[in-house]
Amino acid sequence: NYVDAEILSTTLVAFLILATGGLHLEGLQKTFDVAALRQSTTSAGSSSGAIGVAAIVIVLLFKIKSMDILEEKLTLALLLTPVLARWAMLVFIYGSHRHSEGDASRIAENVKFWHVLFASIATLAPVTYLLGRTGLLIGLCLSIFSLVFRGLLQRRNGVLTDANFGAVVELSEALSLILLASL
Repeated sequence: NYVDAEILSTTLVAFLILATGGLHLEGLQKTFDVAALRQSTTSAGSSSGAIGVAAIVIVLLFKIKSMDILEEKLTLALLLTPVLARWAMLVFIYGSHRHSEGDASRIAENVKFWHVLFASIATLAPVTYLLGRTGLLIGLCLSIFSLVFRGLLQRRNGVLTDANFGAVVELSEALSLILLASL
């Protein structure tokens, strides 16, 4: 009640960035820069570095505006959004070891079905308890998003990298905030 909603949401997003060290934003930038770099090799005169920065700005703006709208659900969103995003990353990683390279391949090889099952129960049970059907809908949307995003990256780049893990976390956080704000 003491701080304007825009200032509060901007401060909260900045705190989330500082808490993770910006690691996931770096992954988002690298993911979109690689996609732009691959496209710029087929077309002349494209500045690929700007695409990653633009992706970061767009994601941060969506997060800030979604937090502005949340009001009474803001505390709940701040607790659930990072948890849902990490769960979506686990869904993204599971079964991707054949299409991964480097650290991403080693991580994906170690993710087993029981990890995904346990994490799904541990994540979706409290989310459903706190949000009801809306929580299940958000979980469904995030799982579909992460699988579609993985398929697009595999098709476009041929391999998945650890930078893609950070990208899926940032995009999942933004998507879950958007869904919480609109549902």
